[in-house]
Amino acid sequence: MIVLKDEGLYCPEGDFFIDPLLPCKNAVITHAHADHARPGMKNYICTPETSEIMKLRINNDLLIKEVEYNNEIQINSVKITFIPAGHVLGSSQIKIDNGNEVTIITGDYKRAIDPTCKAFEVHECDTFITEATFASPNFQWPCVDTEIDKIIDWHKDNQQKNINSVLFSYSLGKAQRIIKLIKNKYKINFYAHQSIRSINKIYMKYGIKDLETKTLNTKKSVIEGIIIAPPGARRSKQLKNFIPYSTGFCSGWTLNSKRDFDKGFTISDHADWNDLIKTIEQTKA
Repeated sequence: MIVLKDEGLYCPEGDFFIDPLLPCKNAVITHAHADHARPGMKNYICTPETSEIMKLRINNDLLIKEVEYNNEIQINSVKITFIPAGHVLGSSQIKIDNGNEVTIITGDYKRAIDPTCKAFEVHECDTFITEATFASPNFQWPCVDTEIDKIIDWHKDNQQKNINSVLFSYSLGKAQRIIKLIKNKYKINFYAHQSIRSINKIYMKYGIKDLETKTLNTKKSVIEGIIIAPPGARRSKQLKNFIPYSTGFCSGWTLNSKRDFDKGFTISDHADWNDLIKTIEQTKA
C-alpha cells in the first residue's frame, strides 16, 4: 500500500505522500516539526493543532484540510485516520485502510506521559512503519521526574554562583513539556525566546495551562529564573547580554554526550529502544 519515491512515502491508492521531502500535490502531515512539515505542497491534510502551528511557522495562506483525531476520512480509494502519537501537540500516526489491509505510519512518537499533548494510542494493523530515531539498545531513557529535579539542582547551583541558567530546548514540543513539568513541581519563572512564546500561545489556545513565560529584558536580572531558548539561538546577540551563564540541553542525545553544553538532561520526545520494541509487538503487525 506504501511505496518509497524521491518525494518520500507514497500511497498510490490515495494519491498522497506522508511528510513529503519534496513539493507534491497532496501531503498528509504527521506533525509540525520542520523535518516533517515542509513548504511547497499544493494541498495539506493534518490535525487542527498541526495546521495552526504550520501556518505560524511556514505561511498563513497554506491550503490545509483539518481532520480531528480518530475521524476517518475518504481519500480516493482509501480511508485515513489521524491517531494520537504523543510526540508534540497535534502529532499523529496515519492509519490507512483500503478495505483489505491496514497500514500505520507513525511519524515521530513517544510512549512517555506528556501533559502537553494527547498520549500515543496503540492500534492493531497489518503493516506498521515506525520511526527509528533511537533504535538502539544503547538508548533507554531515565526517569523524567529525576531529570527535572536535575535541572532544578543545576539552576540552584548557578544561582549560588551568581550566573544565569540558559536551558536549550526545541521550540516546538520540548520547551512546552519542560516548562509544564517544572511548573507542576516548582514555583519558578521562565524567560523565553520569542519562538517558544509564539508556540506557547497555540498550546494554551488548545487548553494546555501553566505555559506563561516572561520576555527577555536585558535591563533586568533573570538569575532567579531560567532562560529557555532553542538550540539555534545559542550564539545569538540577545544571549550575550546575559553572560555569565551556564548552558543546559534537553535531548535524548545527551544520554551519551553533553554535546558541548555545560549540562545535559536526557528528556526525549521520541520512543526509546524498549518502547519501540513494545509498540511494534502491541500492533501485532
